[in-house]
Amino acid sequence: GGVTSPKEGILGLVDQGRTFMLKPGQTPEAQHKMVSDTLAGLMTPVLPPFYRIFMSGIVPKIGTEFDGKQFGPWFYAPWLTSVVTPTFFGFLVGPSRPNHRKDGQLGGLVVEKCKFLQKSGCKGLCLHQCKLPAQQFFKDELGLPLTVSPNFVTQECQWSFGESPLPASEDPSFPTG
Repeated sequence: GGVTSPKEGILGLVDQGRTFMLKPGQTPEAQHKMVSDTLAGLMTPVLPPFYRIFMSGIVPKIGTEFDGKQFGPWFYAPWLTSVVTPTFFGFLVGPSRPNHRKDGQLGGLVVEKCKFLQKSGCKGLCLHQCKLPAQQFFKDELGLPLTVSPNFVTQECQWSFGESPLPASEDPSFPTG
């Protein structure tokens, strides 16, 4: 997004996010793209195609009639994603552990105290630079629906892999009025 910060770690990331959000003429869509590009960079070029094939069941483009078709996500994808995610994203969100989704199925992940929300203290940064872009990235780039449900009071956050999110207009995380 063309924004840098002299601060390091999570404080630098929050500083960059806040600066980007407050740039004149900035849109939520531009924020989502900036975060999606960052997530793609963190995953390396190898992981998304691997994930799409072995977790989401998307056939790669190899010159067959099935190219790009999705036969998954496979039954194990939400659970396995919830088990692996704490190892790779703990630096960003803080300690987390697998749990059950709202529907009682495996594939949930609870972030005990979200570092990003704690350090930013901003619902707008949480919603537009974490929740919405993460949901969009998992659906569009990895082929697995994701619902992110922040609790602004406790700073806990429930991630439910394999669960389709509500539209923003119906999502209780967003302010009304």
